[in-house]
Amino acid sequence: MRIVLKIGGSIVFSDKIDVELVKSVSKQIISLSKNHEFLIVVGGGTIAREYIGALKSIGKDDTFLDFIGMEVAKLNASLFMGSLGEKAPVEISNDFKDALSTLYLGKIPLLGGTHPGHTTDAVSSMLAEFAGADLFLRFTNVDGVYDKDPRKYKDAKKLGKISHETLLEIVEGTKAEAGVNTVIDPLAAKILKRSKIKTIVCGKEELKDIKAVIEGKHKGTEIS
Repeated sequence: MRIVLKIGGSIVFSDKIDVELVKSVSKQIISLSKNHEFLIVVGGGTIAREYIGALKSIGKDDTFLDFIGMEVAKLNASLFMGSLGEKAPVEISNDFKDALSTLYLGKIPLLGGTHPGHTTDAVSSMLAEFAGADLFLRFTNVDGVYDKDPRKYKDAKKLGKISHETLLEIVEGTKAEAGVNTVIDPLAAKILKRSKIKTIVCGKEELKDIKAVIEGKHKGTEIS
C-alpha cells in the first residue's frame, strides 16, 4: 500500500522538539516500509506561526510569510531525515516529482511546504493524488474531525466515519492565509474528494501505533 503520512508541525515542535516522538515514528515507519511505501509531509506548526505572526506585525506580505512557513516546515521534516537511518533521503524534496523519484530509489521522501499559498495539508493531499496513494493519514493535535471546532464549542461532536462531501461542507469557509491552523483545509478536502483517496484523521496519541491506524483500529475519523 502506498501511504502519504502528514504530521502536524505542532506535534513535532510545540514548546520544544519532541525528539522521542520523532524517533518512535521513524522506527515504526522503517519497520512498516517492508510492506508499505511511505511519503511523509511535516507541517510548520506552532513555531512557523510564531515567525509568521512576528513578520506580519512588521508588515511583510503574505507571499513572503508563505515562504517562511515553507522553510520552517522543511526544518521540521529534517528531524525525520536525521532519524530514518538508511531509509532517509539525501535532502528534503522540494516538489512531487523529486519525492516520487526518491521513493523509486527505495528511500522515504520527506517534504515540508512546496508552494506559496498552499498549506502543508494541501501539499500532502496533492502529493497523495500525484503519487497515486491508497491512503492519506493526517495526524494532528485534534483527535479527529468534529461537526464544529471543539476548541471553541463544548458541544462539538467527533465524527467516526464521513464522506468526502461531508468533510468539505464542514471545512468550507476557512480562511486561506499563512499560518492557518485547521484539521484539514478546504483545498486539501477538495483534492481528496476529487481523487477519492481514503483518509484517516487522528490525534497525536495514535502516532504510537501507526500500524493499528493503517488497519483501521483507531479513535479518529475515516473519510471515504
